[in-house]
Amino acid sequence: MGSVRIGVDIGGTFTDVTVLDERDGNVTIAKVPSRRSDPGGALLDGVKTGLEAAGVDSERVNLLVHGTTIVTNAVLENKLPKTALVTTEGFKDVLEIGRHFRPDMYDLQQDRAAPVIPRNRRYGLQERTAADGEVLVRPQRSEFAKLLDSIKADNVEAVAVCFLNSYVNPENEAQVLKWLTDELQNTTVSASYDVCREMREFERISTVSVNAAAMPLVAKYLSEITPNIRKILPNAKILLMQSNGGSLTVDAAKAYPARILTSGPAGGALAVQRMGKATRYPNLLGVDMGGTSTDISLIQNGEVTMTTEAEVAHRPIKLPMIDINTIGAGAGSIAWLDEANGLHVGPHSAGSDPGPVAYGKGGTEPTVTDANIVLGRLLPQYFASGRIELDIEASRRAIKEKIGDPLGKTIEEAAQGIIRIANANMERAVRVSSAEKGFDPRMITMVAFGGAGPMHAAALGRAAGMPTVLIPGQPGVFSAVGLVMADIRHDFVQTRILRGDEITPDQLTDVYSELESLGREALEADAVPTDKQGITRTADLRYVGQAYEINVTLPEGEIDETLIRTVFDKFHAQHKQLYAHCHPHKTIEFVSGRLTATGSMSAPEMKKFKAADVQPSAKPETEGDHPIYFEEAGGYVDTPIYARETLFPGTELEGPAVVVQLDTTIIIHPGQTATVDDHANLLIATGEETYAR
Repeated sequence: MGSVRIGVDIGGTFTDVTVLDERDGNVTIAKVPSRRSDPGGALLDGVKTGLEAAGVDSERVNLLVHGTTIVTNAVLENKLPKTALVTTEGFKDVLEIGRHFRPDMYDLQQDRAAPVIPRNRRYGLQERTAADGEVLVRPQRSEFAKLLDSIKADNVEAVAVCFLNSYVNPENEAQVLKWLTDELQNTTVSASYDVCREMREFERISTVSVNAAAMPLVAKYLSEITPNIRKILPNAKILLMQSNGGSLTVDAAKAYPARILTSGPAGGALAVQRMGKATRYPNLLGVDMGGTSTDISLIQNGEVTMTTEAEVAHRPIKLPMIDINTIGAGAGSIAWLDEANGLHVGPHSAGSDPGPVAYGKGGTEPTVTDANIVLGRLLPQYFASGRIELDIEASRRAIKEKIGDPLGKTIEEAAQGIIRIANANMERAVRVSSAEKGFDPRMITMVAFGGAGPMHAAALGRAAGMPTVLIPGQPGVFSAVGLVMADIRHDFVQTRILRGDEITPDQLTDVYSELESLGREALEADAVPTDKQGITRTADLRYVGQAYEINVTLPEGEIDETLIRTVFDKFHAQHKQLYAHCHPHKTIEFVSGRLTATGSMSAPEMKKFKAADVQPSAKPETEGDHPIYFEEAGGYVDTPIYARETLFPGTELEGPAVVVQLDTTIIIHPGQTATVDDHANLLIATGEETYAR
């Protein structure tokens, strides 16, 4: 009969749903409003709506993968459960001291982000492990008992444990973890050696603190939502999206909630990667503009760009995750004036409740959506297929009163200013993720998705110097498409400092053999068949004397001298790419070995479509013309409107033009052209020159 997969991406404004029927490869999409106070309710709404739209029997669903912002929002808003920290005596202020970096190096009045765990709930314990792993001082049960009394008096919901050098030898940390687990039956406990087993104590202590603090939150959410999902989808395996681009089980998510910090945006990056493998574009930049934020991810030579040096709300999270640059620029971003009448857009968002002024749900502050409505780019009769009514006059009044009149501008000039600033914010982020990392934008294709991405992409691509913008078939729910394609994934790391001649086949084989054993065990625990298991190895390398590393892929096969030389050559090349210089004669230092164990979910190939039986130059019929305001044209231009479902492979459109569909609106500017490829993607030529080799 064939199975069905469902992917649900719970965003700040809308919850997106993708239903994939493995029998014929058909994809059905749906959107429902998010519920900030009840994300689980939005998930259930989405599943029900998706099943109804697809017309499939719920018993056929064998997999539900969902991304959630529950941990991200709690960290951003500093609304995490009450948590304590147990660390090595004398080091309880590491979490507050941090590093010397300043978010704004020229602002003398800036405040540091408050630690996840305040000082009065951080406790030191006499213990010590040397840098080489030798246990110098073992924790004493009598001293621990005194510390335990204080923790109990604080009535905390979670405890984090992080000892100095426990990544080398976790013996002391494991002992205290056991004592805490035995004594605190109703309190969750997390230890750093189990969450982040690598060097750098501040990053490690920050990561385990966030993980421990989020455990009660995620456990409550999943305990409530799982039985309700089972009632609707009795045969479905329930997985959550990880920040690293893989999925994990409900039990694993409860133990490692820090792994799902950027779960929704990770799904979008995976969908972009899949697009690159199906098309002729190996280098892609995903721009996911939703209602609250814009998430930007780079795909280089068909592979997602990873990092282990991420931050959320200025709190380091040292876990493998897709390198995603998130900024507070979305369709719901609020436009506002500062004391000097300077116009700003974001980072605050109207979200889904009350939402933009046009939604008529009580919103009073003008947003990017309101500006697009005023300029004629967002047409009420086509927005969500007309299911959501938009109040154009309310948008005009809000922009006039809040922005236009104070600045002495017309409504259209004020609205265009809002769009220009929102685009400029995104352009800076695009450059950070491309040109500032050594990648020529002329060699990159922008993939625009999210509900608002296709509205801004043509102008954004031209401003960023990218010659082509690709709009997928279902851009509004593209991240949810990535979710149903995600493999099960586990990441492991082991720090072992090796310098120069110490980097031998025997040493590296020892590191990676241990990691592979852990990877295979994790996949077997997830019931992944042997033929579906995959292992990938990487290494963190640096020149001797450097403080930070570059992650380099290790080729498959036996580790020998030839493989090591190949890895060194890759390191030099990547160093030059990132920093415009390398030093082939300098000594290299091996810092950590990393291993990724994946369980393949056998995602189907992207569907190809045959060109319609018409002349390639033929155009579909328009839905009529509509006046759209284009700054480069100096005002309103009568612009043809096309329905996306009427476009076929080979269709060519000349700008200005608007393409409407259920989940988004696509704007093609004057002087630009667009074509449809055999995957039903819309390719917009921005007018920028391509790279000439």
